[in-house]
Amino acid sequence: MPEFKAADFSADWLRLREAADARARASQLPDALMLAAASTWHDPERRFTEILDLGAGTGANLRYLAPRLGSGQRWRCIDQNPRLLAQLPHATAAWADRHDDPIQVELATARLRFAGPGWNGQAQTEQRDLALAPISTTAQHSSPQSPPFPLTLAVGSLVTASALLDLVSEAWLSALISHCQSAGCALLFALSYDGRSTLTPARPEDQAVNERVNQHQRGDKGFGPALGPTAPDAAESMVAAAGYRWRSAKSDWRIGPDEPELQQALIAGWVEATLELDPSARAWLLEWQRARQMQIKTGKLQIQVGHRDLMALPPERAKKRPQRRGVYPSRRPKRLAAQKPLNSD
Repeated sequence: MPEFKAADFSADWLRLREAADARARASQLPDALMLAAASTWHDPERRFTEILDLGAGTGANLRYLAPRLGSGQRWRCIDQNPRLLAQLPHATAAWADRHDDPIQVELATARLRFAGPGWNGQAQTEQRDLALAPISTTAQHSSPQSPPFPLTLAVGSLVTASALLDLVSEAWLSALISHCQSAGCALLFALSYDGRSTLTPARPEDQAVNERVNQHQRGDKGFGPALGPTAPDAAESMVAAAGYRWRSAKSDWRIGPDEPELQQALIAGWVEATLELDPSARAWLLEWQRARQMQIKTGKLQIQVGHRDLMALPPERAKKRPQRRGVYPSRRPKRLAAQKPLNSD
């Protein structure tokens, strides 16, 4: 769960959370995305080849999704922090060495190449400030009235992000979804914080901490007033309004005594956020922190943090039938089959 501005995340924090992220993610959504896309394209071998990863950091989203997306993947991994991007190739090589399956990673000068059983591709990193980058789009059918979005979107590509949506503003997310819809891009957003947190054993101060942290999450994280814990609901409403066929699922962190470093980092982040918002809470808050640190030390704390994942396929476009020479088109109005919404899990 993020506590700082988008540029403030450290490689240590991303390293601490990667395993918890991978466990929590709704693995059924990438699978459903590929099956639904193949059905839409009427081609079981069709794959997403162009993949845009927003807020890529050190590449955790790439490492999670690449084994699930088949062959011929071409990733653009975008982040505004060059230090994080610089670690992406080596972090991916280290992940490949630890993986149960045989995975090859080639650290080329400009691109990272990777291959595993039944999947392969390449990735390039790109330093861009997502909030301030110049506006461009390759979608030929983009409307002049569409709100601006700062990155070029390849038509028919997959746009993905992990732990990003709660950092961005409503206007920024609306612009992203509008341009993705115009370019016919599929969407896969993971680990958007939804405002829930449960600590076991409970303490009376837990609700007050959660309320202040959620309020802090709505502050400006570099994109304007952040969506914070409203991000999952906002994203679902926006994709539905844009005509996307979508599905969502919970992706809660469950962090036990075997991950004391991550527990310590979470508690410290919540304390920092609470004090920034409400300095008068210092006395009872530090007592709460001391109690939680003792529980971490003795292996008695369980933490659950609520997230949701979202996948969305763009509206199907009507196909034009070629007309045979000498045959006039029917004047009878055509009926378009209604699109079936994908149920939320």
